[in-house]
Formats: sequence, structure tokens, C-alpha cells
Amino acid sequence: MKINRYKKIQKYLQFYSINFNFHEPYLIIIDGTFCNAALKNKIRIQEQLSRYFQAQIKIIVTACIITECDKLGAAVQGATQILKRFQVYQCGHEKSPITGAACMKSMTKKCNYVIATQDRDLQNWIRTHYGIPLLYLHNGITPILEEPSIVSKNYAEDKQQSNLAIRNIDEEMLSKLKKKEGLATETEVTKKKRRKKKNPNPLSCKKKKPKLSQLGKSSEESIQNKTIEKKKRKRIKLAKHVIEHLKNKQTRD
Repeated sequence: MKINRYKKIQKYLQFYSINFNFHEPYLIIIDGTFCNAALKNKIRIQEQLSRYFQAQIKIIVTACIITECDKLGAAVQGATQILKRFQVYQCGHEKSPITGAACMKSMTKKCNYVIATQDRDLQNWIRTHYGIPLLYLHNGITPILEEPSIVSKNYAEDKQQSNLAIRNIDEEMLSKLKKKEGLATETEVTKKKRRKKKNPNPLSCKKKKPKLSQLGKSSEESIQNKTIEKKKRKRIKLAKHVIEHLKNKQTRD
């Protein structure tokens, strides 16, 4: 069996186990239509379903289902023989048997069963009721556990929300009783947190930067001062023979 198909089956079974208390061994009720389709395609029901579910299963039938197939005669004689191999559960209609579909509907009210059928009317009925897994043979060959219906999903969501609301109410009542009896701990008693004084914004403490116009003026003044200093520092150098000539002239004078 493919891994993806196995994951889907486990996911669906987990959904039913969490929300509707299904557990191993999973009880599977099969009817004449399911057995007839399996017989035509030479499928061994017990072996195929055990391999499909990868879990402990128990296939059962009711007296009403067997009686209905007996009445149909030779057309479904092989399916009737297959039904008689499985364990017969008491359905409460032994004295006055009813149709197989009606019997399976009544059985779902007593316990958690997986319904295996090819009957389209019964399949549509299951899809409109919550908590009933539907199993059928796709093209009469491949067993398929159908995805939980919208009705089942909505019921599960409502149930979870109600459980959550009840839990919240219980927690509130418990906390009130603890406060009343003086058993509440410091962590359970809500305290207002004092706001700590925040440090001043470091950006606000910075010195103001001079404006661009001021920067321009100051830069121009500094340049002018530098040029003046440079002019003052410049000295005229004379050649040696000029200096000697000037000295000689002074001595003569």
C-alpha cells in the first residue's frame, strides 16, 4: 500500500478516535452489496481489509443482513455464503428481521461501527450523520475509507469549543474559591506591574549640529585666516653675494 494512502487512513482513524471514541479492534459491519462486489473481483475481505487498515479489525454481520441475502436467492448466493463466515452480532431484530440497511442504521446508535457497503442510498444517509465511518470498494476493487463528512467535522469543532468553554469556567470557579479560602499563590493573584522610569533618549542629549549656512561662513573665515597666516610666514631669501655686497656698502658708509 502507498505511504500517502496509509497516512490518510491513520489520519481519519485518529479523527474518529479523538472525537467519537473509536478504538482497536475496529468493528466493521459489512452487508450483501459489499460482499457481492468483493466476490465478483475475487477479493478476500478479511485479508484485504487487515492490510488496508494496518490495525486490529473485527468484521461482523447481523441476522437481518443474512436474512435479506437469503431472500434474494441464487443471484447473491455466493455473497450469502461469505457473510455466514463472519461473526453474527445480535441486533435485536431476530424475531422480526428488517432490511439490512435499516439494521445497520440502528446498530450505529448502539456502538461505534465502520459501515462497509456499496448501497448508494445508505452511503448518502451516512454522510448526513456524524460519527459513522464509511468504507466501500472503489470500482469494486480498492477499499476506501472515506474522509469524515462535513457534518462530523462540524460536530467535532462544536464539541471542542464547548469543552474549552467549560474548562475556562471551571478554572475561573477554581481561582475564585482559592481566593475566598486564601489559598491563592502570589503567581495566581494578578498584580499591576509598575512602569519603570525610562532613561532619556540619547539622541536628545546630543549637541545641536550647526546649520549649513553657519558651516559655510565659518569655513570661509577659517580659509581666509589660513591664507593670511601663510602670507605672514613667507620670508624673502637673498643670495649670499647680495648680502655681502650690502654689508660692504654699510661699512663704507
